[in-house]
Amino acid sequence: MAGRAPRGVQTSLWLPPPGTIICTADAIELDETRGFVLHGNDDGERLDMIIWRRADGVRGFVNRCPHLFLPLETFPDRFLTADGEALVCSAHGAMFDAGGHCFAGPCMGDKLTRLDIKQDDAKNIVLSGLLRA
Repeated sequence: MAGRAPRGVQTSLWLPPPGTIICTADAIELDETRGFVLHGNDDGERLDMIIWRRADGVRGFVNRCPHLFLPLETFPDRFLTADGEALVCSAHGAMFDAGGHCFAGPCMGDKLTRLDIKQDDAKNIVLSGLLRA
């Protein structure tokens, strides 16, 4: 299950207002992922996220592995396994399905924090908040 955050690692989550545009839909190719960072007005207001565009829609996750609260990628936008079927944490190899559930690795049974994102009529990817389990 999830580990404890190392000393000095922020575990609280800041969210921008609902309706915040993340990017245009064409900024992410089908079956690809991309990382984005949104900043607020105050120090510490920052949201690191992963957007995954799939044939069945776009999905968003907070870019923080539940094992040690580290970002998933070592290199920019490199979140997927070689076959493109799962998100993978580069630190410890945890793998997450399209719903954000960990099915392999040190946090098996845990999940990524899922973001409620939609594609609007203007073809923007928009953040609405968190998806509740």
